[in-house]
Formats: sequence, C-alpha cells, structure tokens
Amino acid sequence: MNKSNKQRRAELKARRLARAVSLRVHDVRGIAPGVQSGVVPADPAKLAHNNTYGPLPLFYVDAAFTCRDCGSQEVWTAKQQKWWYEEAQGPIDSRAVRCRPCRLTERARVTEARRIAEEGQARKRALKADNGNNNT
Repeated sequence: MNKSNKQRRAELKARRLARAVSLRVHDVRGIAPGVQSGVVPADPAKLAHNNTYGPLPLFYVDAAFTCRDCGSQEVWTAKQQKWWYEEAQGPIDSRAVRCRPCRLTERARVTEARRIAEEGQARKRALKADNGNNNT
C-alpha cells in the first residue's frame, strides 16, 4: 500500500519516539555504536571546545523530549545531537527543548524584538545627535 510522505514521517516519528523512550529506561553505556539504529559515535576531537570536568560522550542516542512551548512529544535524534555538539559546537550540557515549528516561531520573535530594539537605539542616537547640534 502506498503511503504519503506525511504518513511515512508520522510513522518514523512514532517509532523514534518509542525507541527513545525505551532507551531512556535502559543503561545505554554498553551499546556498541553502529550496532543499533539511533546510536551515532561521537568524535572526541570535535568535542574539545567543551571545557568540562565531566566525561564527554562516546556516542549519541536518540532522546525523547517534550516541547517547552506546545507540549508535543518529540525525538532529538542522535544525528541531530552529533551536528549540534560537534559542528555547531553547542554546549555539551544543552538539550533540545522546542520542536522545529516552535523553534522557528521563537527565532522569528527574537529577530523582531532585536529589530525593534535596534530601531529604538538608532532613534535615540539620532535624537542625541540632533540635541548636540542644537546646543552649539
């Protein structure tokens, strides 16, 4: 039976979520990377930017989380974690807290707030410059 991409994505998401929840219960330290899906080996050389006394991960495992804004159940995949920690050089203690749509909404909100603040600062500088010219 043919399925739409939306149906396939929903099934994959449900499977990942179930797997992440099951891995949360088990001790995953003994899992050999590459043996199971949802496990990606870490590159210690790319984690050198982390200044921590704690141990750095040897591998990443799919992690379930609840979105802070909308409350949906999501999975932060091992592949996404590897990108975040090693390529984007995110802090090793950070975790995913928002689903993709909520991240995009939050990013737009922050961008708009920054634009408004910068416009206010520009107006303030212009007023200060005008007042300085009027006093002389």
